[in-house]
Amino acid sequence: MLFAGLVLSCSQDNAQPMDNPTQINKYYPLKDFVEKQVELLDGSTVRKLLMIKGKEEETTFAMDAEGWRKELDIFIHADINKASLATAYETEEGEGVIIHRLKPGEKAAIQEIKVERDGEQVRLIAFKAFQDDFFYTTSSEGKLEIGSSGTVRRYEVSGSQKVWFLSPNKMSIRGEILK
Repeated sequence: MLFAGLVLSCSQDNAQPMDNPTQINKYYPLKDFVEKQVELLDGSTVRKLLMIKGKEEETTFAMDAEGWRKELDIFIHADINKASLATAYETEEGEGVIIHRLKPGEKAAIQEIKVERDGEQVRLIAFKAFQDDFFYTTSSEGKLEIGSSGTVRRYEVSGSQKVWFLSPNKMSIRGEILK
């Protein structure tokens, strides 16, 4: 499922994520942050390295807002501000860092979201996800590095999926915004 999501986020489909009527504002607003980044990145050029099953492909291209929305879609879907998750996470705050971690015994794919700040300026957002089912196991990690201008300068997503009876699929994407 994760593997398909990663591949589909890079596809040319024009579908927009649907608004969730059960959205809450308890945790870091990852979806809102990413949607703002999509606007800021409109027209930016990215150098992207895609690695699937040990094969690498590097490309450089410019994307409009719709392209950036698709490219960063996995971060939008990592948002945990859903009513069904209102009590599922513990929040740990320290100097310049906020971590939302799934409580023991709670069930959700997103295990952790970490936000690092320098004052009010976000510098890094990272998530870890894991899902285990009878038929498959998926894990993924994502990271957005924010530059001094307040826009994403690098992003990474990596993941693996193990389907029953098949070898694991491993994939990673690294992008660097060139402007």
